[in-house]
Amino acid sequence: MSGTEHDRLAGFPAFLHGNGFAAGGAGAAVDTLQVAARVGAFEREPLRHSLKALLCGRGDEWRRFDALFDAWFLPANRWQALQLRDVADEGRHAGAQAGGTAPQDDTESDHDDSRPRRTASREEVLASTDFARLTAREHLLDIEALMRRLARRLRWLRLRREQQNLRGARLDLPGTIRRSVERGGLPLELRWREHRRVRPRLVLLVDVSRSMAAYSFFYLRLARALAAEWPDVRSFVFHTRITGVSRALADPDPWRAQERLQFLAQGFAGGTRIGECLAMFNREHGPRLVHGRTAVLVMSDGYDTGEPAQLAQALVQLRRRARRVVWLNPLAAQPGYAPLSQAMAAALPHLDLFAPGADLAGIAAVLPRLVQALH
Repeated sequence: MSGTEHDRLAGFPAFLHGNGFAAGGAGAAVDTLQVAARVGAFEREPLRHSLKALLCGRGDEWRRFDALFDAWFLPANRWQALQLRDVADEGRHAGAQAGGTAPQDDTESDHDDSRPRRTASREEVLASTDFARLTAREHLLDIEALMRRLARRLRWLRLRREQQNLRGARLDLPGTIRRSVERGGLPLELRWREHRRVRPRLVLLVDVSRSMAAYSFFYLRLARALAAEWPDVRSFVFHTRITGVSRALADPDPWRAQERLQFLAQGFAGGTRIGECLAMFNREHGPRLVHGRTAVLVMSDGYDTGEPAQLAQALVQLRRRARRVVWLNPLAAQPGYAPLSQAMAAALPHLDLFAPGADLAGIAAVLPRLVQALH
């Protein structure tokens, strides 16, 4: 057993403890190493079942163990599996549904009642399907089309809100009073407020750790769809460090975009350090990117190997600058889920919203509220 494997096995009980398990401490680490020596450190399934029997003391721990085991022991997220295909090509095929329905034009109204009812019901089912279950190519193409449609709806919602704000001038009372001093206190010349010119901004922070492999792929696709419709979307990925990927996602060449993402992902390995990554974002990007009309979306399952206090402090600083700080957790929609991990417990008091993010329907329920809050 190598030193790296030894350290990873010994650190597993502490990782469980940080995510709400009773197990932890030096005794549990020693027991884990002894079990690994007996069943084999590289025999993943026997090791899984043995450690599950050793370290789980409650029913909720038993149900959550497999996901945490995979998050700790499986190889790091393989970006080569994320095929960023040409959006134009996908647009031509997005309507090729299983029932033979003709492709839908992207310019078609979202409220066209002439479409067959079975198409709408299929879209509803697809939108409410957990991303982890969307593996067939036609599913990926269809969900991409729905993401683009959601992005267009958000764009029109933003435009309507801005048009409403432009209707009617707003009286600048302090300016009017100052101006009236020159005329003996009579408000003969009214002053009017200029309309705000700062556009609303979305900042997406996507966890691409190994435990998020089934979801980060779709979150990045959503980021790409939003960036195509919104004037100001900034996207970052994080694991043990944080990296901006806005330019890579905006690249019109899908293969070049894939290569750039693979290059940016080099060096991502080990346990997720959410607090450290958010602190890095605050230092290097926050003062420049986050202002009073910014919504920050953290997309993560909350599995963290960093210090909870650092995460809490980073969110406090982020919330001082942003209009809204939202956390989308793909596990939150699962039956019986509770934010028991130390990271989520530390984060919750500093969030404006904590919501499920396992499917497009859950995300679509959150994003319009954010758009409205930014105006």
